[in-house]
Amino acid sequence: MRAATHAGIRDVQGAVSEASIVVRDATRAAMLGLGVAALLLFIGYPLCWLVFGALGLPAQFSVKFLVRAFTQPGNVAALANTAVLALGVGLLSVVLGVPVAWATARTDLPLRKVFHGLVGLAYILPPYLTSIAYIILLGPNAGYLNRLIAWTGVHGSPVNIFSAGGVAFVIAMHVYAVPYFLAYGALQSVDHSLEESARMLGARRWTMLTRITLPLIAPAITGGALLAAINSIALFGPQAFLGLPAQIVYLPTRIYGALGAYPPRFADASALSIVLVLVTVIGLFVQRRYLGRRSFVTVGGRGARPAHHALGALRWPLALVILVAVGLSSIAPLAVLVAAAFSKVWTNAFTVNNLTLANFSAALVDNQIAARGIVNSFKLAIAAATLAVLIGLAIAYLDLRTQMRGRRLLDYLAILPLGLPGTVLAVALLQAFIRFPVAIYGTVWILLIAYVVRSMPIAVRGANGALRQVDASLEEAARVAGASWLTTIRRILLPIMRSNLTLAWLLVFIPALGELSATILLYTNGTETISVAIFRLSDLGQLEVVAALATVLIAVILLATLLTQWLAGRSRRAVTAEATI
Repeated sequence: MRAATHAGIRDVQGAVSEASIVVRDATRAAMLGLGVAALLLFIGYPLCWLVFGALGLPAQFSVKFLVRAFTQPGNVAALANTAVLALGVGLLSVVLGVPVAWATARTDLPLRKVFHGLVGLAYILPPYLTSIAYIILLGPNAGYLNRLIAWTGVHGSPVNIFSAGGVAFVIAMHVYAVPYFLAYGALQSVDHSLEESARMLGARRWTMLTRITLPLIAPAITGGALLAAINSIALFGPQAFLGLPAQIVYLPTRIYGALGAYPPRFADASALSIVLVLVTVIGLFVQRRYLGRRSFVTVGGRGARPAHHALGALRWPLALVILVAVGLSSIAPLAVLVAAAFSKVWTNAFTVNNLTLANFSAALVDNQIAARGIVNSFKLAIAAATLAVLIGLAIAYLDLRTQMRGRRLLDYLAILPLGLPGTVLAVALLQAFIRFPVAIYGTVWILLIAYVVRSMPIAVRGANGALRQVDASLEEAARVAGASWLTTIRRILLPIMRSNLTLAWLLVFIPALGELSATILLYTNGTETISVAIFRLSDLGQLEVVAALATVLIAVILLATLLTQWLAGRSRRAVTAEATI
């Protein structure tokens, strides 16, 4: 009787244990399933509608919109302007970024760390704010530099920032950081022995640079040029702020015009978006074909030792030249915006009588759109960063901790927005969410989805890297000890991954706070953001208030960036300590 009782108790315990496992597995499946569903809904579904819209659906199937995108004179002109812009920016960014990278990575140039930081500052400054700064600097007649040149006796406006060259220059001042950092990393990896061998054979420094060093870092140079060119295509702000006043139209501003018409021409906007995607794909294809035929192996079995060439008497003159070049992309825009923010009239001299704090009051208190935009931007950036990291963690967990079929495709789908310009993404979201069953156009939710989608590659890569550093045996031990899946995530995974996930969160939060390319097509009255408020105030000519709002935005971005760098350094120190132990 007693044996039968014990057997019954064991059966009950086994049943309870099996039920607990089923519940835990069901919870995990439900949580991960939500992440997959969000990814498919936010990315896969809108991209399908982008293609449907370009084909005239759901009204009537037709290829006329695609044909018109390639044949209509206005579209052809916009496509040509976009191609010229991409080529020009790609070339300018390499001409500026690669020499600076060589000087900071391979010479004894003074202030190397300062220049490195200034290049990073140029990249984190939102490009539409750089555009506004250069309107103040190089605007016709009233620009600071134009007036300075006029004092020398030159009549008229020698430099007009409202031109195709002005658009390319301002964008290059932002994106040259991409080829710089890629070339800098490649130069650090090139083995010094290769140059030493050439020197022993009698090669001069210029010959070594052009025949050995630069060819070996060609992937970094071409990759940087391509990314800079693709970036230039996607940056709506400079194209609108500087191109539209000069009646120079690019594909993103053409798409903006199609959606701003009455009634909105969704099919035309979708077809132009497809053209924009094709331009990006062609650039990637050309780079792969070029690099695929050549070998660029630079790292062998022994560690590489980067050389530092002695510049001699050229050290400080070269440092001054680089300071001017790098300063034009970072120090000058920042200083000009701050000066205008504290000026009663930005065209007047920066004197004590011209100082005021009224612009900050007008931007933060008196202007309802700006005040509402600040609140909306912070809410959206915080929510988008949180949601993107959670979805990214779910996708990374599926990829690294499960054997689910199709998990690689989910990872690729999450990375796909990296190559989509903001205007293309906005058109896709409009097509998808303007109708049943998810009619959220005109609400803040569509902006949230846009921000999450744009930041998904960063969130997924960040979560993936953080999860790779955690041994799966820790989770298995917790499960054996009876912990549920959620408890394992909450008590073990998240505390270990906290620094890396916080870093990923900040890397999403910073660009989301000042996002413009997608926002300008998706916002409505009541859902304005900081970038929209700046865009609208700039149209009204209130540059002092715009500068005040821009100064506040830059201050927040810089603080978040410093926090990001601190967390990144803390994470690296923790990894080094673990490796030492």
